[in-house]
Amino acid sequence: MEKTHWKKVVSDPNYIGEGDFQEGQEIIVTIKKVVSHETVKTAEGKSDKAVLYFEEAYKPMILNVARSKAIAKVAGSPYFEDWPGIKIQLYIEHGIKAFGDVVNAVRVRPFKPRLAIPKCEKCGKEVQSFGKMNAEQMAQYTKNKYGEILCSECATEKASIKEEAKNTSSKGEDE
Repeated sequence: MEKTHWKKVVSDPNYIGEGDFQEGQEIIVTIKKVVSHETVKTAEGKSDKAVLYFEEAYKPMILNVARSKAIAKVAGSPYFEDWPGIKIQLYIEHGIKAFGDVVNAVRVRPFKPRLAIPKCEKCGKEVQSFGKMNAEQMAQYTKNKYGEILCSECATEKASIKEEAKNTSSKGEDE
């Protein structure tokens, strides 16, 4: 069951943060673009920040030194212009000392993503992101709903079969 982290509600809704992750979740995203000077509203007021946007349906991420160094390592380049198309793996690091407090933060793994891409148990194709779900979420959703990991095509087919069976059984009750 997906839970709602309090930070998802009270944190900045425009940028990815701890509240956007389930406990232990890691997210693989593809960099779409980097805007090097974007005016961002923070707790301290408005400031100019570098912001990363993703191909997948996730909120953008404000870049800091730690995130930028890790991405540069994965991309093999420190230049923003070389980053689009690069896949990165995001996770939550716990117990970071910042702003006079101990906090948790979104971090980037300093290596190319290693999570296995789920495969459809019906047709064998890789499960792709669908709507607002990434591949891992889609696999989990279909596993919960249909009892097996399915790609979007096979899940749509299964949903149609289920609907057809439901309509057929309700017609039988009417007769």
